[in-house]
Amino acid sequence: MTKFVNVFIGTGAPKAGGLFPGNLNPAAQAPFGMVSFGPDTPGSRAPWGNGSGGYYYSDTTIDFFSLTHLAGPGCRGQGAVAMIPGGGSLSFSHDDEVASPGYYGVRTGNGILSEFTATTRTGMARLTYPSGSAPTLVINALRSNGMKSGVPTTLIPDPVNIAVDARAGVVSGTAVVGAFCGGTWYKPVNFYITFDTPLDPKATQVANGVATLVFVPKAGGGKTTVQLKAGISSVSVANARLNLTTENPGWSFDKVRGKLDAAWNSRLNTIQLDLAQPGATGSLGDAQARTAKDYVTQFYTALYHAMAGPTVYSDVNGDYRGMRQANLADPPNTAPRRDTANVSQYPVPGNPNAYRTHYSGFSLWDTYRSLTQLQALMFPGETGDMMQSLVADAKQCGAFPHWVDGSDDTKPMEGDHAPNVIAGAYAFGARGFDTGSARKYMLQSAFGTGGPGSPFVEGACNDMGSVDDGAGVNTVGDFYLKNGYVSTEVAGNHHAGSMTLELTATDTSIGNFLAALGRADDASTVAALRKRGRNWLNIFNANIPPGNDYYGETKGLVTKNSSGQWDFSLNNNRGFHESTEPNYIWTIGHDYTELISQLGGNAAAIARLNTLFGLSQADPFDGPLPSASTLNSGESGSTLYIGNEPSLQTPWAYNWTGRPQLTQRVIPIVMTKTFFNAPGGLPGNDDFGATSGFYLWASLGLYPVVPSAPGLAMSTPQFKGMTVWLADGTKKLRIESDDEALLNGKPYIKSVQLNGKAYPGSWLPLAAIADGGTLTYTLSSTPTDWATGAALAPPSGPGADYTKAVAKPSR
Repeated sequence: MTKFVNVFIGTGAPKAGGLFPGNLNPAAQAPFGMVSFGPDTPGSRAPWGNGSGGYYYSDTTIDFFSLTHLAGPGCRGQGAVAMIPGGGSLSFSHDDEVASPGYYGVRTGNGILSEFTATTRTGMARLTYPSGSAPTLVINALRSNGMKSGVPTTLIPDPVNIAVDARAGVVSGTAVVGAFCGGTWYKPVNFYITFDTPLDPKATQVANGVATLVFVPKAGGGKTTVQLKAGISSVSVANARLNLTTENPGWSFDKVRGKLDAAWNSRLNTIQLDLAQPGATGSLGDAQARTAKDYVTQFYTALYHAMAGPTVYSDVNGDYRGMRQANLADPPNTAPRRDTANVSQYPVPGNPNAYRTHYSGFSLWDTYRSLTQLQALMFPGETGDMMQSLVADAKQCGAFPHWVDGSDDTKPMEGDHAPNVIAGAYAFGARGFDTGSARKYMLQSAFGTGGPGSPFVEGACNDMGSVDDGAGVNTVGDFYLKNGYVSTEVAGNHHAGSMTLELTATDTSIGNFLAALGRADDASTVAALRKRGRNWLNIFNANIPPGNDYYGETKGLVTKNSSGQWDFSLNNNRGFHESTEPNYIWTIGHDYTELISQLGGNAAAIARLNTLFGLSQADPFDGPLPSASTLNSGESGSTLYIGNEPSLQTPWAYNWTGRPQLTQRVIPIVMTKTFFNAPGGLPGNDDFGATSGFYLWASLGLYPVVPSAPGLAMSTPQFKGMTVWLADGTKKLRIESDDEALLNGKPYIKSVQLNGKAYPGSWLPLAAIADGGTLTYTLSSTPTDWATGAALAPPSGPGADYTKAVAKPSR
């Protein structure tokens, strides 16, 4: 399946509206690998924007190659251990660039062919120097892709250092990468690099964190090929060396590349499309066959990107740099001393085989909405380790983290989303983590360290809203607990609306997680948290005065000040982080039925959704299709902004209005208008696979609209036949229909069968497919009445039972 992956999708400016590229990197990486070995180009050279993942397709120069990259972030980060074959800036053309899962190669303007592959914790390069050239390589421990340039000289030589043993052919030391997205701390990356070609000890130089290596050229003046292997570690050079000798003891670049290609092929076969099988497109015309190949490529590239993170952080011996800071007096903008942790210190009760690996790279605000559930469904073992990693982080620093890069927590987005991720993972089958400790820190997230009724005191690692009064008291959390919303003053006149909605989502997730654990003494807490999940009503205005709403709606979300007065001045994107009220209002997936009622009923909600998607109000099934810019309108847009996570679940909202046909109509339009088999093929940042996760779910015809609930909203499967291997490949889910919906323009569902029995509703409890099974669809080119009856409305609200197919099951 690796032949269907285009690793350049999401590396360029989006073709479909929006402002932000996918920010993905074509570097060589193993599934969830610590190492991502590949190019770093200039991008916008801004703290965020183009090329934040280290690569921007429009660039024509490469600054350096590095061993670590973040997958699709909004802000710059990582880019550790910068390497420059030949030295200087490297010009290149895409005509001289080749990449596939586990491999990146480019011939730069200096004539050097640089090729890269990887294992989980190590990278390998093969550098071919042209005849007659001096084979040199610069390794810079100071340079990275971080948002702050360089490292203060006070950090030299501690912790930044680099040493060369020319006779042994070894370069080792500690590089430092910048703080992520306004964070406080730099992060050390220890490295151990060996070569298969002798170094010239007289010509090789080391100074100020930079090593200039000169290799002995090939005798006779022909091309000189140099292979290097690099192990990295967050703990020590010794551990970096151990990772290297354990994972890559040999010197065959092609064997390492081949082994990684096989690993990716195995992973990508977790979902098998019939359309990807040999001969599947043989009966199609040339144009349709090309389109089919594009769709298959987009699908498998999305699946590939869904395994770019979280990333392995522990070494082969279980060590990793923990979050517990050894010296609290260490100043900001340094790489502080951190205690070394080991996975053995955090056993999972009753499960001695769990938590063999610690993970980092958690983009929690993004991935809780789409990616976590998919990973848990397919790979519950690894996902359990990921959840235990968050539990271990909390034990080390006092609270769940917010956005994990290395062993540091940063707060680029408001809210407290580790509970959403953990609850979603648990609901979708990842159980191999310490649920008792997770419960403890979830209760802390919900009520504060002082417990109900006391001020919300933030933990050392994270808080509910990134605002405190300087004494550790979180004014956002405290105000929210007392008043049920976040005021504009407490929010600093920014994002009070989205803060409130994100906290209601977390309340719901914690309530659902506690309910799933089933402790009798949590019953009242579950009820209270699910009730708090309806706090969005505290900022819902049912009578907006004319001229006071930015979007002309008479009902909707409006921010409030501390006195409870409506603050219409912020009722645009200033009240909602990276989005607007018309988009953010549909994040209330756990309470759609009440939201629809407050908007004025099904007809009013449908009209509002039709406006959002650019559909005709007179006949949303007919008329001109919405433009790409309508579907990806950007952070200030009044129509859909599919390029950011708050809108990912919105197409399925129609299911709760009694018009699932409109869900079936808009999804293929969004997929074909805003996703492409091209560098600009993503509508926004991929955010560690969150956007790719949307594309995968949309293709399957399923979506976790309520992230912490064990069930899925249904829509049309876009491929005729799909086999999904669940539970680490032990259970088989078959999804099949009578036509290629996306390819042949047949978007509507006429009927569904589950294991041979008619299935009339648009909500699928996870238990119905957790052990595998077969979903069979009959499709239609025109709208049908499938799942439209009032009695078939999906579950919703504080009392919802998501294990049932409908909101009001018959007795």
